[in-house]
This record gives sequence, C-alpha cells and structure tokens, in this order.
Amino acid sequence: MSSQTSPTFRVAVDYVEVDALVTDAQGRYVRDLTKDDFQIYEDGKPQPITYFASTDVPLELIVAVDISGSMTPAMPKLKKAVKDFLGAVPARDQGTLLGFNDSVFSLTRKTTDPAERVKSVDRLAPWGATALYDVIVRATDMLGKQVGRKALVVFSDGEDQGSHVSLDDVERRLQASDVTLYMIAQGRGISQDYLRKTMQRLTVPTGGRTFTTDSVDQLHEAFEDLLDELSNQYLLGYQPSNPARDDSWREIRVQVDG
Repeated sequence: MSSQTSPTFRVAVDYVEVDALVTDAQGRYVRDLTKDDFQIYEDGKPQPITYFASTDVPLELIVAVDISGSMTPAMPKLKKAVKDFLGAVPARDQGTLLGFNDSVFSLTRKTTDPAERVKSVDRLAPWGATALYDVIVRATDMLGKQVGRKALVVFSDGEDQGSHVSLDDVERRLQASDVTLYMIAQGRGISQDYLRKTMQRLTVPTGGRTFTTDSVDQLHEAFEDLLDELSNQYLLGYQPSNPARDDSWREIRVQVDG
C-alpha cells in the first residue's frame, strides 16, 4: 500500500495539517481507514495525531482563470472547460472564482451554489498581461487562513507576464503552505514544452498535478480524476514535538499500516 501526501510545515505555528491520499498496488483509492492506521514522522520522530478526518471532508476550493490577452484564441474552450469543472464540484464544497490578467479580482466568494459558479464565468473577457505568479500567491494566502482541506485549481497557459513576485518566490510560498495546486493547461500551455515544465514545477511538490489536453473527453476525465482525488483525501493534524522556531525546513513522512 502506498500513500501520496502533500505535507508541509509552517514556521511559528503550533499545528500542522497534512492531506494524505492512499492507494493500493492497483492504484485504487483506499477508503475507510482510521486514525490508528496512520503514523506521522517529523524529521524521523513519531508525532501523535491530534486530529483526523476521513473521506468526504468539506473542501475549500479556489479556481483561478487566466483572462489575459494571450488567452484570446483559447477563450471559448476555456470558458466551456471552467463551466464544466465548476458544475461538477459538489455543492457541499465552498468555491471561490478568481479572474486574473494584470490584476487579480473575485467573481464569486465561497459559494456552494453550482449555478452561481457557472454563471459567473460568462463575465470573463480576455485582455491585459498575465499575473500568474501573483494570483497563486494571493490564492494561497486566502486559503492559508482556512482550517481543513484546501485546493487551488488554475486554468492558464502557464506563461507569466508582469507579476510582482518571481517563480522562486511562488515555490517558497507554496512550500510553506498546505495548499494543493492543480493546473489545467490551456492555449499555448498545451503545446509549449517549457510552459508545461513550469506548471509541473509548481504543482508536483504540493501533491497536485498538471493536466495538459485540449480534448473535451480527456478534459472531462481529468476533472473526474481531480474531484475523485480530492474527495478521497484524509486530513491529519499534529502538534510538533520539536518546539524550535528557527526557520528551518522539516521532513514530514506519513506511513500507513499494511
């Protein structure tokens, strides 16, 4: 049995959250595990699990949509893809929709109404540059204030233009958060290898993935996989036994019996 985790440690806090996705040898999700089936180690030392929640834990989701000028040719497909994804998000999960070009702005805030989510997409129109790194940092900050499972889904071609932060800044911010980042490649992000690599560089360390297809059928399958993955995560929490606050990174390992 194997487990994929997106563990992080935030300095100056006394509580660490870990999302864990558990699969068997055939890649199938393992459900119905209990707290006693898990062990958490920080820098090799076991940590007592003080919080545990199993599958179907409500999700705090932010969807960020690239509406820069470079997305103009892909905009019809982009809107369709975003609507399809938002329509598939379970109503129990709170969703915030952000648009971004030179700036970042909210279209909906923490709504559980699928119809409201989908309707807001019609207001999107392409113009301006691409503050991709800025929107990831802003969304990560927004999610960082929440307790529970958190995910950021970004629809973009992956090319940043005009952000106030660098790629290295974004990586450090993601490392210091417990947000899982997924990117849905659109436009040139599907065909250009260097853009795909940038998106993978951001998503993989968080426990997320990058989806690179413009096939409608394959995109729907990707959405189903993503939402299925999110609904099967376990949420674990612990208080570190090491009281030091020295700005150093710590290695977190999750082990599952069997």
